[in-house]
Amino acid sequence: MSREIPLAGQALVVAELDGAYDAERTVTADVEAANLITSRVAGTGMHKPVLDIDLPATLLPSSTPGHFHLFIDHEMPWETYVELLEALVKAGLVEPGYMNASRDRGYTAVRLPWVRKAGA
Repeated sequence: MSREIPLAGQALVVAELDGAYDAERTVTADVEAANLITSRVAGTGMHKPVLDIDLPATLLPSSTPGHFHLFIDHEMPWETYVELLEALVKAGLVEPGYMNASRDRGYTAVRLPWVRKAGA
C-alpha cells in the first residue's frame, strides 16, 4: 500500500511504540517500514514543527490561499499567551505585525470562516 507523508522531506523513523519515550529508534528512508515522522528535515540541520497536541484543536483555511487559522481549546493568562505569540514570531510562524496589533488591543482575532477579505 502506498503512503503519503504529511510533510515531504521529513526524516522518518522506525521505533518500538510501547509508550516509552526513550525506545530505540532507527532512521529509515522506507516509508512503508516507518512508524514515526520527525521534525527533522532530512539532510539538513533544520526542523519543521511536528507536535503532539493533547487537547482539542482545529485548523481552518483562511480566505488567503495557503494560509490557515489554528484554534486550540486551552485557556491561559494573557501574559502567558503573549509569551507564546512572541515565541511564534521568533520561530517565524506568526507575523510580527499581527502579534503587535494583538498585544495592543489585548487579544488575537481572525475572520470567521464565512467572512472573506474584500476582493477575495
